Amino acid sequence: MTGLLILLWTCAHAQEPQQTNPGPQRSDFRFEASFITDGDDYPSRIAVKGYTTQHSSPCMEVEHELVERLAGTPGADVAAIWVDDEIDINFDGFPDLLIFIGRNSVGRIEDYYAAYVWDEENKCLALVPGFDEIPNPEFHADSKTITSSTRTDAAEKTTWTYVWDGWQLEIIDEKISNLFDDDE
Repeated sequence: MTGLLILLWTCAHAQEPQQTNPGPQRSDFRFEASFITDGDDYPSRIAVKGYTTQHSSPCMEVEHELVERLAGTPGADVAAIWVDDEIDINFDGFPDLLIFIGRNSVGRIEDYYAAYVWDEENKCLALVPGFDEIPNPEFHADSKTITSSTRTDAAEKTTWTYVWDGWQLEIIDEKISNLFDDDE
């Protein structure tokens, strides 16, 4: 009888597993983009709102200054192509968020992006500081590197190679090449 009472007491007082809120999963997010105009009614900023299936109001709102203000306000269909939420920029298996912030076309062609990587532990997208200063990023999943190339002089191009060091990007290689070399 004592054994049965101990068993009943143990079951009644056993701690139940704690229920934790797993938070939104990366696949729960969808994004909307729009443009914000300056005092002269030219779009000078892009605004992106992130929604989850659990919420009707945005759980993420960010704005970024455009590289150059636009001549006119694009519609929602054009704004949508400025956001890539399917690319995995840090090669961890989770899609991240890349926001096109414009093109510098004075003397060279350079595309720039703001980037956010998925933080699985905190269930949110985290800004990658300084990513918006990397021209023409190209992502290489096979080598887990990002390369960036731009014209750095009248006859030269510089290419940087980056790797992830935790949450930061680190340059591991820099190559300067002549734009007019036949072997390039």
